[in-house]
Amino acid sequence: MSALEKFGVEIFTQHNIFERISAEKPFRPDNPAFIFVKTGTIKLRQHFSDLELTPNMFMVTDPQTVYEMVAVSDDFQSRMVSYKREFISALSLKFNRLIGYRYFRQQMNKGVPFQKDEMEVVWKSVNFLKYILDSPAEMMYKKEMVEHLFSVFCYQMAGIISKEDSNSMGQMSRQEEIVFIFLTDLAQHHHTERTVEFYAARQSITTRHLSSVVKSITGKSASQIIAIIVMNEAKVLLNSSKRSVSEISSILGFSDQYSFSHFFKKHLEVSPSQYRNQFER
Repeated sequence: MSALEKFGVEIFTQHNIFERISAEKPFRPDNPAFIFVKTGTIKLRQHFSDLELTPNMFMVTDPQTVYEMVAVSDDFQSRMVSYKREFISALSLKFNRLIGYRYFRQQMNKGVPFQKDEMEVVWKSVNFLKYILDSPAEMMYKKEMVEHLFSVFCYQMAGIISKEDSNSMGQMSRQEEIVFIFLTDLAQHHHTERTVEFYAARQSITTRHLSSVVKSITGKSASQIIAIIVMNEAKVLLNSSKRSVSEISSILGFSDQYSFSHFFKKHLEVSPSQYRNQFER
């Protein structure tokens, strides 16, 4: 049984992080996680852009998002703190959950810089938690120690996040807010809704205005981003599940397998079956 299953949290290093981050195909994390980079770089593709994490940066990965590993440097040194949502909820931490939630939703899939001294403190905290989790020795109250050490880590991050939150939330322009809400809605509704009209109506703005704002902020049109998100979802379902193409087309809200196959081939120039076959060799 893994530490994640037994305790609700697990620490990965650069030596085994690719057990959780697929290096060969798009993937969706099973659980949320913090990824810290101490040295070197890693580049991940998510949504419609590439994100490069450099030394003294962290990001939060989200199970709603599909990622793809683009590149990693030879001197990459990292820690990934993966945890179950129910585990952190059960700890009854007292810091302002709203601040943390708002910050995570805004900054999701963005690398956030650390002060070097902040990284050192968090790095040591994570390493000690990993030491306890990995220790083969019989320990009384090991579960309680893990809970308290993870709580310490959460409070450390809450302090950093709250400071960053006060700086960043006030800097979000109205256009950025529109794009943020669009992406949040898209994460929730892309299985059933693929029209720009639906997402514009959610914000009581015109489709022209939504498309214009999204294009100005992201460089891509709203319809392009919708297609990218649906395609990413399709890729993950095709390369990581045994569901039939017909089942996947239904999950993604297409009227039939033909419509899904036409959509997929239009955007990737291969059929869903051809795409799947490359992972079965």
